[in-house]
Amino acid sequence: MDAIVQVLNINNTLVAQVFNFIMLLIFLRVVVYPHIVKMLEDRQNFIANNVAAAEEERKQAELLHKQYLDELQKAKNEAQSIVQKASKAAEEQAHEIIEAAKAESNRIKESALQDINREKEKAVAELRDQVATLSILVASKVVSEKITADMQRGMIDEFIKEAGDLPC
Repeated sequence: MDAIVQVLNINNTLVAQVFNFIMLLIFLRVVVYPHIVKMLEDRQNFIANNVAAAEEERKQAELLHKQYLDELQKAKNEAQSIVQKASKAAEEQAHEIIEAAKAESNRIKESALQDINREKEKAVAELRDQVATLSILVASKVVSEKITADMQRGMIDEFIKEAGDLPC
């Protein structure tokens, strides 16, 4: 080996350094490198797991967002339905109120007409009584005591009948 060293012009220090370097590489390869590879694989798995978890969370967030939008649309539809029902109920109630007011108006009108007819009949009856009384007074002055009360009453009734047939 000395001959090779002399021919290549290599000194012993360089050989020792090469030997130490090779030993260091073997030591690193046997002892340190598996730990570094394991640590890098763990780091890669950790990152992959985080990416997968983030993707899963994104999918869940999209699903929740879609559910939220569906529920929001359903709530809007329900609210619109409630508003339509309330509007329809209000229209029906307004129609019922109008019909009730018309019926009440007709009832009041009929009642007023009946009151007017009663008052008219009462006034006509009073007028007939007054006419009868006046007729009796006039007849009694004209005839004096020659006509009986029954005869006078008959004449008055006949007069009233004739007067009732006249247009008022």
